Amino acid sequence: MRYFEVIRRDGPARLGRLSLARRITTPGVLEPDDFISAGSVFSFESIAEALDATTKMASHDRLTILPFVPSPLHTAPPLEVASMDLSGPLGAVIHPFFPKELPRADLYILGGLGQLQNPRDLLKALAGTRERLPPDSAVMAPALATPWNAAMLVYSGVDMVDGVRMEMDGYQGIYHTRDGARLWQDGLELPCRCPSCQCLAKSEAKDPRPLLAAHNILKLEEELANLREIIRAEMFREHLEMQVRARPELTAALRLLDQEETYLERRTPTTRRSTLLACSAESLQRAEVKRFANRVLTRYKPVESDVLLLLPCSARKPYSTSRSHRFFSEAIGPARRFLHEVILTSPLAVVPRELEEAYPAASYDVPVTGRWDLEERAWLVLVLDAFLKSGIYTSIVAHLEGELEETVKEHGIDAVFTGGGTGDEALVALHQATAQAVSGARKLPDPRLRHIRAMTDFSFGRGAGETLMSQARIKGRSLIDQDGEVLARETLAGWSITLNGAERLLPLDCYQVSIGSFVPRGSLLAPGVDGADPQIRPGDTVLIRGEKAFGIGKAKMSGWEMEASHRGVAVEIRQLKEL
Repeated sequence: MRYFEVIRRDGPARLGRLSLARRITTPGVLEPDDFISAGSVFSFESIAEALDATTKMASHDRLTILPFVPSPLHTAPPLEVASMDLSGPLGAVIHPFFPKELPRADLYILGGLGQLQNPRDLLKALAGTRERLPPDSAVMAPALATPWNAAMLVYSGVDMVDGVRMEMDGYQGIYHTRDGARLWQDGLELPCRCPSCQCLAKSEAKDPRPLLAAHNILKLEEELANLREIIRAEMFREHLEMQVRARPELTAALRLLDQEETYLERRTPTTRRSTLLACSAESLQRAEVKRFANRVLTRYKPVESDVLLLLPCSARKPYSTSRSHRFFSEAIGPARRFLHEVILTSPLAVVPRELEEAYPAASYDVPVTGRWDLEERAWLVLVLDAFLKSGIYTSIVAHLEGELEETVKEHGIDAVFTGGGTGDEALVALHQATAQAVSGARKLPDPRLRHIRAMTDFSFGRGAGETLMSQARIKGRSLIDQDGEVLARETLAGWSITLNGAERLLPLDCYQVSIGSFVPRGSLLAPGVDGADPQIRPGDTVLIRGEKAFGIGKAKMSGWEMEASHRGVAVEIRQLKEL
C-alpha cells in the first residue's frame, strides 16, 4: 500500500495527501506525533541492531523513519543501510548530493539542508533530488521552512516541512511574517493579531520567547494553508513571483530555477482554469511562455500566404473579440482573406491568429503601459526572427505604434508601417496598405479550417492537423469526413476531436496512453497504465488504447509520471468505446 498521493498539480507545486493516523494535506507540517524514528545508526552497536530495533517499533498509522547514516553535506556517507521491507508508512533520510540506491519510502527527508546558504546549492539539493525520487512519494525539507520562503520551497519540489526553525528562531528573539523576519523588542508595533502577539503587545509575558515561537509556527501554518488554496486556484506561479520579492536570495533562487527548463516544463500543465498574470520580469521565463513560443516555431505550420499583417495585442482575449481587433477587421475588409494575421505581444511574443484560442494566448493579462523593456524587446525579436525564417511572405504590413513599432523598426524588419491604433487616420492607412499588399496575392483557405488544423498541430505535433482533416469539410459546427462521420465538434471551449477523429491520429503514435485488457470506468488510474507518451503533460488531450477499449481523455499527470506512479488519476476519460 502507498500512503502518499498527489491530488492536484500547478507546475512543480503539488497538493497531496499523506495518510497516517491523521490525514495530512500537503504542503503541510509533519508534527512529532506523526512519526517514530530509529535515529542514527551510530546510536546502535551495529547496523543489524538498528534494523532489528526499527522492525520492532514499526507502526501502521505513524510514519516509521528508517535508521540513517549522518554525513556532512559535501561528504559521501561512510556506509549504507540496507533497505527494509516493512508494512506501514515509511520515511527515509537521504543525502541530497550523494545519491545511493533509494529505499522504498512514502516520504524522503533531505538531511542537512539548513546548512545551505547559497540558493544554487539549495536548488540543486531540492530539484535535483526530486528528479531521482518516485513521483508518488513526498519530499520533506526539515529545519528550513519560514512563512516567507515556503512558496519557493514548494515550487522547488518540497511537500512537507516542520516547525523546527520557527521554534528555534522564536527562542532567539526572531519574529517572522510572510514579508520576512526581524528582531523582536519591546514597543515594536506587531502586524499580527494572534493571541501570542496580543500578549506580546501588552507586555504580559515575563519571557517573550515561547510566544514568539508560537506566533512563528502559526504564521508558517497559515502560509501553508494559503499555498494549498493557491494550488487549488492554479495561481501558484503568480503568488511566487510576488513572494520572492521578500528576500534577494528568493528572487535569485527563482531565476536560477527558471534555468532548469526541463525540470519545470515536464511538470507544468498545458492548460489552466486561471488567467496567466505576467506582472514581473520573471514572467518571461515561465514554462508556459517558453512552451508556447516553442510550439509556434516547431509545431505550427504557417499558412501559405504572400502577405503578413503584424498587429498589437488587446486587453480582451481572444483578440478577435476585442473592440480594437474588430476595428482592424472592418478596416481590412475583403483583403483579410488574402493575408496572414499575427499578433505581437508580451510575454508570448508571436501569436498567429489561428492560435489565439490556445492556452495561454486566450487567457493571460499584463500591465499595460505602452513601454517595452529591453528583455521584452529581445524576447520578441528573437521569436519573431525565428518565425520569419520560413520566408513565405513577399510583403509585411505592420499596424503597430509606440515602442512596439519602434522595436520592430529598429530590428530592421522590412515592412509597411501604418501607425497603429484605432483612430480614423490609422485605420484608413491600414485599409490602404493591406489593399495594396494583397494585389495579386493568393487567397487563403477557410479560416475555420485553418484554425482546426493549427490547433491540432499545436496539441499533437506538426502534421496532425493534416492527418485529421484529410478530405474533411466543415458542416455547421462539425468537421466531417466523406462519409459524414464527425471528426471534431465546436464547443464553448473550442474544437474538440471525437473518437472518429482520434482514430485518424493513431498512426502518428503520439499522445497515447496504453492500458491492459480491461475497460476503464470513470477515470483511468495510474496503476492501470502500461505505457504513456513521455511528452504528455497535465491538461493534454490523450488517446487511450487497450485490448478492450479505445477512448479520449484529459491527462491529469505527465506521461512519465503515469508510468512511474502507483496511485492517482492518470486520465479523466471524456469518450470511450468497448472493442
